[in-house]
Amino acid sequence: MKPFAIEPDDRAFALARDGVVLESSPSAVSDGSTGALPGADGWHTVRRLPTTTSTQHAGSVLRDAQPSARALSLLAAELARRLAAHPPQAGERVWIAAPAGAGRYGLGALLGVARQLALPVDGFVDAAVVSVAALGGTGPAIVIELGLHHAAATLVERDAGPTCRRRSLSSDHGGLLGLYQSWLDLINTAMVRQTRFDALRDASTEQQLFEALPELSREAMAGGVAVAALTAGGERIEVPLTRDQLIQAAQPLWREIARLLHELRPAGSALTLLVPRLVSALPGFREMMTPFTGCELVSLPAGFAAAATSVLDLPPRVAADPVRLLRRLPSESQPTLAALAALTERESAGEERAAAPTASHVLFDGRTFALAPEPLVVGRAPAAARAIVLPEGLAGVSRRHCSFLREGLDALLLDHSRFGTFVNGERVAERARVRAGDQVRIGDPGVALTLIAVADTPPGSRG
Repeated sequence: MKPFAIEPDDRAFALARDGVVLESSPSAVSDGSTGALPGADGWHTVRRLPTTTSTQHAGSVLRDAQPSARALSLLAAELARRLAAHPPQAGERVWIAAPAGAGRYGLGALLGVARQLALPVDGFVDAAVVSVAALGGTGPAIVIELGLHHAAATLVERDAGPTCRRRSLSSDHGGLLGLYQSWLDLINTAMVRQTRFDALRDASTEQQLFEALPELSREAMAGGVAVAALTAGGERIEVPLTRDQLIQAAQPLWREIARLLHELRPAGSALTLLVPRLVSALPGFREMMTPFTGCELVSLPAGFAAAATSVLDLPPRVAADPVRLLRRLPSESQPTLAALAALTERESAGEERAAAPTASHVLFDGRTFALAPEPLVVGRAPAAARAIVLPEGLAGVSRRHCSFLREGLDALLLDHSRFGTFVNGERVAERARVRAGDQVRIGDPGVALTLIAVADTPPGSRG
């Protein structure tokens, strides 16, 4: 019998069996103080009853070293409600797809909640690893995770061995609810300016706008313009918003996700980027992906990690065995996983940037240096005929730090340093292809060099 799977992602808490997602919805619950049962679905009261609706309990249990008794009890009540609608079958083993930010203490706390509910948990499997394993293929992949209050990215390797987690980064400066707050502020500012109505001063009108945000986002993506509307005192109040306005308001989130990706990705490397489908459809996401030319972008349906976990042939656990956490899985293709992979959507990231002109020059300190087949060496004492000499006293700069050159139609950067060379925030692993518009940073805080394209310039000339 395949396992029953639970994915405690607070943005899309999911249950799955036999590759089918039984349910997936945000982890927002009532605390029971207003008449509703503790753990009852609270998504429709997030703004109307903010003090009695919790959206942070699941994240607290998974990430805090000592989660509060309130967080533990709310997660237990929520899980009991979800399992009452979709209970495990007799003899069915239970595995949990662990989100990126779930630490050792968090998984222990979650296991305690499961045991409180008499849930027979056999083990945990890393959600990013099982998602990548379900796709098949080779090469590194990064899995993007967007929670209600955090963003995370996990680097997964799948070359010449099992699919395994290498590194994960998380940030509390992202999250879906933070994005929604930025959009609510944008809408309210427009309403106050155009109609004198302050929608955020009343909880009921704020809740109306909050629940309208997903559809507003879809309309703006489809047509470029959307109308934010609410009803107050029998009167309909509406303001138009453009897709560009929503993109601008979302920039803090996209900058944070881009930072995580750049830190994990070797400079210029082509890899697979896995992202929740909800996220890939948001205004500004594809613009954020522009620097990731050559990468494959895979959009995953909600509950994908749970569905993939529910079709794995996982080892059974006997009573004396400890509950295990699997962060590596066999790379061999499984037919059941291949069927799940067909549910994803694939495309190339950064297609607009791929069409950008090839870099012809390096711009530094107001001067341009042409790229040629002969290396242009950068450093404190490069000792080369073609060189950019950096001043002494710069921290983290080698005497012969890096080189630029043309190789056929490509512009390349070769790193010679002990300290590292960074392209758009990504560390170069020996060599990287660079394009017009790329920013190269050397040293700490160091200096910046910009790759540019200058038309009709003979190769090897200096501007």
